[in-house]
Amino acid sequence: MTQNDNERTIIEQVRDLMPRRALSLTEAYAVADLQVARLLALLEMTKPPVRFDQLQALPNLDIQLEADYKMDHFSGLSRFASGKWLIVVDKNDTHGRRRFTLAHEFKHVVDHGLEKIAYAQLGYGNAERQHQHVEAICQHFAASFLMPKQWVKHWWTKGFQDVYALAGLFQVSVSAMEVRLKRLGFIDPEPDRAVHTYFRRSALLPLESALPSWQR
Repeated sequence: MTQNDNERTIIEQVRDLMPRRALSLTEAYAVADLQVARLLALLEMTKPPVRFDQLQALPNLDIQLEADYKMDHFSGLSRFASGKWLIVVDKNDTHGRRRFTLAHEFKHVVDHGLEKIAYAQLGYGNAERQHQHVEAICQHFAASFLMPKQWVKHWWTKGFQDVYALAGLFQVSVSAMEVRLKRLGFIDPEPDRAVHTYFRRSALLPLESALPSWQR
């Protein structure tokens, strides 16, 4: 780590990985993975579960919990206030969802000031579709952070091949772990699909239906 790195906050060092240009959706996912790798390294985390005590200790980040009725139907929110970042999470959510929400909102913090450039071309001018893409990228970041590919692979090959056991080990919801395992190719996403359907031409689907649907 250089002296310059030592003088920069963890958020800034993770943010530095974002190119200052418009990204494709594939590139945005790849950048999110690079940011996760940098964040885990900076926090010196090497095994599950991801701990949030280091994030909570950052001098420029304040993490708070609020009751569900104060969240206006949101699981979490983030904003810059009084010289530091504030992330608020619904304290009435389940443990796994609170962790996922916090990681999701941290990605919004990391992207602040760059999202208008980096995500400018997502959605092809459709603001709602662009928003869906951005939220999916933050979901991907959260899943990658809480369930890093190499960690999942390590424990899967060690014999932890039960979704419930892995969810407990990584402290995420069972549905989040199941989706992650499917995404990484450890379990079949379509176990009951008939063979002949793989060779049938299908109609084009709306763009948003192709987005990953991370479950918390």
